[in-house]
Amino acid sequence: MDVEKVRELAYKYALKNAVEHGGRASVGAVIGKILAEDPSLKPHAREIANIVKEVVKKVNQMDPEEQKKEMERFTYNLPRRERRGLPPLPNAERGRVVLRFAPEPGGYIHLGNLRAAIVNHLYAEEYDGTFILRYDDTNPYKAKLPYYDAIREDLEAVGVKIHRIVYQSDRLEIYVNYLRELISKGLAYASFDPPEEVNRKRKEKLPLEGRDRSPEENLEILDAALEGKYDEGELAFFLKVDPAHPNPVLRDPGIARVITRVPHPRRGWRFTVYPLYNFASAVDDGTLGITHILRGKDHENNGKVQRIIQEYLGLNKPEVIAFGRLKIEEGEFAVGLSKRKIREALRKGLIDHWGDPRTLTVRALLNRGILPETLVEFFRNIGPKKTDITLKMENIYALNRQKIDPVARRVFFVEDPVLLEVEGAPEVKARLPWHPDRDMGQREYRFRSGTHRLWVERSDLREKRLRLKYLYNIEVLEVGEDKARARYAGDEVGKESKIHWVPHQREGEIHGKVLFPSGEERNGVLEPWAQTLKDGEIVQLDRHYFARVWKNNGEVISLYYTHR
Repeated sequence: MDVEKVRELAYKYALKNAVEHGGRASVGAVIGKILAEDPSLKPHAREIANIVKEVVKKVNQMDPEEQKKEMERFTYNLPRRERRGLPPLPNAERGRVVLRFAPEPGGYIHLGNLRAAIVNHLYAEEYDGTFILRYDDTNPYKAKLPYYDAIREDLEAVGVKIHRIVYQSDRLEIYVNYLRELISKGLAYASFDPPEEVNRKRKEKLPLEGRDRSPEENLEILDAALEGKYDEGELAFFLKVDPAHPNPVLRDPGIARVITRVPHPRRGWRFTVYPLYNFASAVDDGTLGITHILRGKDHENNGKVQRIIQEYLGLNKPEVIAFGRLKIEEGEFAVGLSKRKIREALRKGLIDHWGDPRTLTVRALLNRGILPETLVEFFRNIGPKKTDITLKMENIYALNRQKIDPVARRVFFVEDPVLLEVEGAPEVKARLPWHPDRDMGQREYRFRSGTHRLWVERSDLREKRLRLKYLYNIEVLEVGEDKARARYAGDEVGKESKIHWVPHQREGEIHGKVLFPSGEERNGVLEPWAQTLKDGEIVQLDRHYFARVWKNNGEVISLYYTHR
């Protein structure tokens, strides 16, 4: 084994790993990279580990800017490996793959929607393909202007690269022309049956009114509908399949409807005939050059309707990859995943915005401090598996914890505070590191000799002897309703339980508020140097949990709970 070569490789990958992880390299990750570049070194893994430990220690002591500068000396050329969770796309040609993500702009995207978006994005990236963001906005009752930008912003925030944006509302003329073609061929028709009658006839496998009407008559009805001569709900358009089909979904499914009582947010009052989901999707997937559709298997029946439409119209039929259902455990969330519930909570004033941590929108997760790279890695690992999956939020939290723990500053936050007076304490300068393992600087608190006044948590005063972190030991004498007494008990670090604290100030103390997904809000006192926290910064409230600063108002700092 060439020791100098190994040392050079260790230095090369330790720098890369440190730059990617907040200035701190991991021994295991570096060993993995070395063996991936030169598999012949595997028999010497134990010797390599000793060299890597030494090199990683050296790299981790370097300034982050120095790490980046040193890293530029090297070329990183690991062999390309298939990413976990992403099997090859069938019949895919590099550079020609076109995929789409098609949300309805009726709300912000949530965690359940994100899987399809990220998996499509990763395949587009893997195959040097095209990712289309298609807004399925043919329901003017649900589409609202703010949601268009919010969807795009959240996708871009998690790293999805959008190559093209398509609005179905810009294609309404196209859908009408294809509807006209179906009617002309006798493959679609207008029916004046009211919705309840349509449901009854479908259950009884009976043909709908108008099914035997001539194409010419149906075209006249379509023209009249386009001129606004029919009111909303008065008629709809149906695909001719089979009224008695064994699959109820294929019993002449609806493909278009008349809407006259609400304007479209982008097209106003111009249109009165709007395509239904399956019709618009079939046309778009067949005419926009889509090569592969990745979606949940709960769309299986929709796919059957769309295939028939594409066959009737002679359109392209993309490859379809159906993945299993994703069930998300929502127990800890007061509002959760449902857009209907989120709308209701907004209208009632229970939440203020779609990014509220009590919801499971992508915006809410980002607001709480779930990193974009965590979400991408999580859904890459799941990929397009066909089996149904139950997603426990702790799985996402565990992955996120690995990423934020090495870089999050530690801050003292005392919940349910009680004033502790420590008698006989010496003069002391307490120096508290912002991070226990990484050199991120420190903050200092000064106390004169005599009685020290501190805020501590009431629940921490159950033991007789305690260690105030980075300060000294105390012996608890008395715990009252609003105040507790203790005496100084030396500086030697022993086996006493360590508790955190916040120095008492005569005025100007910083109050902290932490909002949890359950809706619980915890209040307390933050240490004075918490004033350095920036909006959006992720911190660990020492001995408690991670949280993201929502707003630092000076006197009050509001945070959103991330996870433990």
